[in-house]
Amino acid sequence: MTMKNNNPYKLCVAPMMGHTDMHFRYLLRLISKKTMLYTEMVASNAILHNKSKKLNKLEHFNDEPVGFQLGGDNPEQLAKCAKIVESYGYNEININVGCPSKRAQSGNFGACLFNQPKLVASCANEIAKVTSLPITVKTRLGIDNHDDISYLQDFINIVSNSGVNTFHLHARKAILKKGINPRKNRSIPPINYERVYELKKIFPHLKIIINGEVNNALDVVKHLNYVDGVMIGRAVCNNPFLLNEIDVLIHNENKLNKETILEEYFNYIAKNLTKDIKITDFTKHLSCIFKGYIGSKHTRAYMCHELNYETEPVKKLEELIFKEDLWKNGQDSAITVI
Repeated sequence: MTMKNNNPYKLCVAPMMGHTDMHFRYLLRLISKKTMLYTEMVASNAILHNKSKKLNKLEHFNDEPVGFQLGGDNPEQLAKCAKIVESYGYNEININVGCPSKRAQSGNFGACLFNQPKLVASCANEIAKVTSLPITVKTRLGIDNHDDISYLQDFINIVSNSGVNTFHLHARKAILKKGINPRKNRSIPPINYERVYELKKIFPHLKIIINGEVNNALDVVKHLNYVDGVMIGRAVCNNPFLLNEIDVLIHNENKLNKETILEEYFNYIAKNLTKDIKITDFTKHLSCIFKGYIGSKHTRAYMCHELNYETEPVKKLEELIFKEDLWKNGQDSAITVI
């Protein structure tokens, strides 16, 4: 089976639990029109069992192109989820074969599927029967002792034969047996970019996207010499405007006026703020702009908690970002730290 080819974007933002919700994606889309975005992972059971908080994660607004990451191991259930996801206007289905969390392991999805490539291929086949969306897979270089390149080749061979032609590769293995948590799994297993470069040589007909410890625009440029695209994660959470720096470098885009972008985001907040949505659901993605400034710890805590109790929270937020002098640390305004 040949599936629809994935989008041509050279840069994408990784699915990240607690980060890539619809509000953060809206902010990122204001910053970059050249970047593919992804949702947080949502488990198939959460969608099919109609858990309201998980269904809220299906909502999105003006963030296209955006892919939806699914977690699960039941081909028929994933296919049902894919139909629902497509009805919400997403542009891609991404299957999670990389999450090392205990929850993922207990549900037999995420990284533990790396040793079950035939099941992953079956999932992709079933999804392809019910949707025209491209199907991609995000995985690691291996798990535990199954980290020789031969395991990875076998995985990609089997899954790509089902029609998947785009693989997002986190350039390190996952450690499951030692009980290392997901955070440590992002640092303890050594990074191995060369393995990903080698995979691209072995599978020149496939689209290979590299992920892991990509921290700046120059990292992106370097990787694009060897692979088709780059997936960036935590660095964007720490500095959303990094996407513009990358666009300037690889797409010759203009440097953005950051205050203009934030004003647009504040308008978005004002329009979408309701009694059921706290302002801190929006501002948690902005607290990073004060990092490194005198009093920044207090300011970030205020933006993530106390701001909820203000009578005019958006107005207070604008004053905090554009007018306050408490966190300058020698700069003209707080905004220049971004």
